[in-house]
Amino acid sequence: MTDIPSPSNIEDDQQDDQQRIAQLVRSFDAPAPQSLHRRIGLLVDSHRDSRRRSWPPRHSLTFPVLAGAGAIVVVVAIALAIAVGNSGGGTPALSVGQAVAPTLRAATLSAPRESLAHNDQLEAAVDGVPFPYWGERFGWRSTGARADRINGHTVRTVFYTNSDGQRVGYAIFARAPQPRAGGVVAWRGGVSYRLLDAHGLAVVTWLRDGHLCVVAGRGVSSATLLRLASWSEGNPTVT
Repeated sequence: MTDIPSPSNIEDDQQDDQQRIAQLVRSFDAPAPQSLHRRIGLLVDSHRDSRRRSWPPRHSLTFPVLAGAGAIVVVVAIALAIAVGNSGGGTPALSVGQAVAPTLRAATLSAPRESLAHNDQLEAAVDGVPFPYWGERFGWRSTGARADRINGHTVRTVFYTNSDGQRVGYAIFARAPQPRAGGVVAWRGGVSYRLLDAHGLAVVTWLRDGHLCVVAGRGVSSATLLRLASWSEGNPTVT
């Protein structure tokens, strides 16, 4: 004959289930939003209260009642998976328009100078990722900068101008993924660069140490942008 657990055993099971839920929540690398934590807490409390109010007679206790705790763990797992998937691990994706926007805006800060320690860099960086110095090699000198926050991402942009008066914007988005778009991928020095066409505007995007980089400029060809972008990675083979 199958042993029927006593109410005290069920209480112990509830405590075990709460520990399992806590371990499950902690097992996710990406933080769940506070609203989800509150919903899970209400779900657990409601489940505990309902079991106390509707506790069946000893002789009528069946497996479906005992399965409720396991079911709530499954519900929590599904809710967390959906939340993490929707949050993108805390790094919301950018549209092409959002990624390009700062490169076309006006400068609001003074131009950063060439680094005294590194002659291929400027004295400007985002989380240790420096902006390149293109003045001596390509004739593109820094003429201004700006700082923005777009779709939850901090972004800094440096503007460069050549002798023909063409302007290029180089934006670095802190910890942002690649925009969700098509385009053509070109490999240079082991780095993949995505060439996009944003309403007739040539754009190049790529990742540097987990940061999204975007270079764009009106009237500037994709080949020129790719050459500038790939040289900034320290690839001497690019011509």
